[in-house]
Amino acid sequence: MNVKAIQMSDLFKVCDDIYTSVMIISQRARQIIDQRVIPIVEDEEVEDSIQFQEPEIKIDDMEKPMVVALTEHLNKELEWRKPAEDDLESNGS
Repeated sequence: MNVKAIQMSDLFKVCDDIYTSVMIISQRARQIIDQRVIPIVEDEEVEDSIQFQEPEIKIDDMEKPMVVALTEHLNKELEWRKPAEDDLESNGS
């Protein structure tokens, strides 16, 4: 496992708030994880879970979702927006 350091200045080039960058990257990583979920087909005729045939799981050498999300963020491939203050006030009332 290779570990690389990320320069803070690279993150600040994309967004001037480190906490916003963290939220953007974490939300994108969650989206990637959700896309990788293996769907399970339920069969009502089977009475015992032992009779289920396990789906063949192929483990590819994929990068971790956090690494993919961080790379996309640093390459400015992600789009995001901050909620307007008017939207926040109208939801709170």
